Amino acid sequence: MDVTEVLDGLRADVEGCDLAAFADLNTSMILCVSSSTRHAQEELDALTETAAAVLDGGVAEGARTFLDGAKAQTAITMTPVDVRVYLRASQSQSEALICLCAPDADLAKVVARGTATLSTIMSKA
Repeated sequence: MDVTEVLDGLRADVEGCDLAAFADLNTSMILCVSSSTRHAQEELDALTETAAAVLDGGVAEGARTFLDGAKAQTAITMTPVDVRVYLRASQSQSEALICLCAPDADLAKVVARGTATLSTIMSKA
């Protein structure tokens, strides 16, 4: 099973998940994406820039005080039209999973299934 198929499986399992993307935080690049609708490259770029900010950048640095100095593993941003979930592979790795979901998506399921999906992808690397 390739990365696209793993991401497709995540979207199929999580109702309201429109986009699942595997990204590299160091380069702010989407490495693979699965989406039910077409997203402009600028939107994908913005998602990876946000992921880098909330998991590695200034936002993440500000949160370290609350995380006993650890890097954030999960971040969630919400707007009136969507929920964005950002998951880091591990403290020492730069890979992350980005999920763009409907506002009523089951966030616990998104995080749990997303974490499992990221583990599956990383085990194949």
